[in-house]
Amino acid sequence: MALGLIFFSFLFQSCSSYKSIDYDSAMADKYQKIRVVMIDGAKYNGTLVKKDEQNLYISTWDGKTLKIAEKGIYEVKIKQFSYLKTGVLISLPIIGFYTFILFIEFLFGA
Repeated sequence: MALGLIFFSFLFQSCSSYKSIDYDSAMADKYQKIRVVMIDGAKYNGTLVKKDEQNLYISTWDGKTLKIAEKGIYEVKIKQFSYLKTGVLISLPIIGFYTFILFIEFLFGA
């Protein structure tokens, strides 16, 4: 049962991707997951708390609130659910299983 929950959690966690947005269009949605890429290459993941003209505030998974200056931001991305990735992750094991069955039947003539 626990293995099934871990698999289900992994499946839907990997079925999302980040989409780049403009800094000005970032809005403080209550549950919006966000990734901020800095000019120096550092990346910060968290939930958008608020935004003003000079700073972006995100809450990290450990409860810290980070104040990030706009002038140091290279890119802002929001996390979105990907139907394509979900479809591929669900269909690949099914296709692989049926291909394996057909291969076994071909080899042994069952």
